[in-house]
Amino acid sequence: MYKLFLTFRYLTRRPLSLVAMLVLSVAIAVLVVAPSIMAGFQQEFRKRLRGALSDLSIESAKPLSFPEDPKIERYLASLPGVAAVAPFVENPALDKNLHKIDYCFLRGIDPRREEAVSDFKGYFLSDRELFAEMNDLRKVSDPEERAALEEQLELLPDEPDLERIYRELEEGSDLAPGLPTLVCGLYYLKAKDLQVGDTVRLTTASDEGEVNEDRKFVIVGAFSSGRYEYDRRLLVMSVRSLQELIGIPGKLSGYSLRLVDYEKADLTKAALSKDIRAGIAPLPRGIGYFVKTWEERNENLLKAVRMEELLIWLMTLLIVVAASASIFLVLFMTVHSKVRELGILRAVGATRSGVLVLFVGQGFLIAFVGMVLGLVVGVLFGTYINEIADWIHSWSGWHPFPPDVYYLDRIPVRFVNGDIALNFVITLCLGGLAAVVPGTLAALRPPLKSIRYE
Repeated sequence: MYKLFLTFRYLTRRPLSLVAMLVLSVAIAVLVVAPSIMAGFQQEFRKRLRGALSDLSIESAKPLSFPEDPKIERYLASLPGVAAVAPFVENPALDKNLHKIDYCFLRGIDPRREEAVSDFKGYFLSDRELFAEMNDLRKVSDPEERAALEEQLELLPDEPDLERIYRELEEGSDLAPGLPTLVCGLYYLKAKDLQVGDTVRLTTASDEGEVNEDRKFVIVGAFSSGRYEYDRRLLVMSVRSLQELIGIPGKLSGYSLRLVDYEKADLTKAALSKDIRAGIAPLPRGIGYFVKTWEERNENLLKAVRMEELLIWLMTLLIVVAASASIFLVLFMTVHSKVRELGILRAVGATRSGVLVLFVGQGFLIAFVGMVLGLVVGVLFGTYINEIADWIHSWSGWHPFPPDVYYLDRIPVRFVNGDIALNFVITLCLGGLAAVVPGTLAALRPPLKSIRYE
């Protein structure tokens, strides 16, 4: 009982113990908030990346050599777990807009069938969204100009006209009769200073490597996925338009597949790969094929995001380790300031293990209280971080998380219970370890020598 009594007495009578608790609580709050924001970013990133891609895809090893054949489509649709199939063509190209050559990536799709295999349609911008993004009302300082823009904005529809976009991708646009059409990312429009209805000049190589003549395309829509490179470099058109540009009638890059249950993607992939090796699949031989899930197609990108999350967690953990050193310093100073008291305790019957437990208990208690305080502060801060960011923005004019940079209107936060529990255990262990050395020094002091200590 004396150990518990002295533990609380030493803690409450020493202000430095409270300082150690506060320092540790701040470190724990950072350890809770930073990885939670990164976990939210990772979740949002995976969702945005996932939305533009199909569950599974099959591509030819030789570019642009996959035959466009109804038999192949029927076979793929008959595989167990496959819900929908859609063709696609992919090829790099050169963009010669305004006499400046830049690179881009072309993707040909069947827009109506693409709806069944991916969520790409959810990225299309309405006329109102596109107008707001291109004019950026937040940067307009003139009140009259701002009011005029807001008036125009209210007249525009707030939902994208997908039927018009699909029709113009397939049949052409009245804005430029006879020209093929495409849709592009928001960053592409901003970088090139273009609008819907403008034309761009593209050129690419044929399947034999010959450079084709430049061809004009008219922009009929825009999308925003939230990924800079995707929105800056990707141009989407119909399969037929891209086949004509490259000069590969009847050829594809591959097929996209939507699965009934993505958790069983490995089973569908294994069945398809087995049929290809056995020659059962109605595919031309001697070409070679790749069957990949959307995660495998972006394996390096997803690994990089996971590594960033791990690095942030490790960096914040080092802050906690540094804060735990304050526990060591407080208890070390306690040992030196309570030499005579500890000697008297030993003289009246306290054991070495009892003295050790006294200091280790103090370490655990400081760590526990600091952890609880830090957890409460971290969870509250993470829960209301968007309100805090909005208040900072309204007060100072500076936004710590500008939506026009990150393309997210809110800061994503996801608390992971397993990570919080792990942080709790690590903090308690660090508190105990920080107390072992001072506790051992106190336990090993000879009682008589300690009583005579000046």
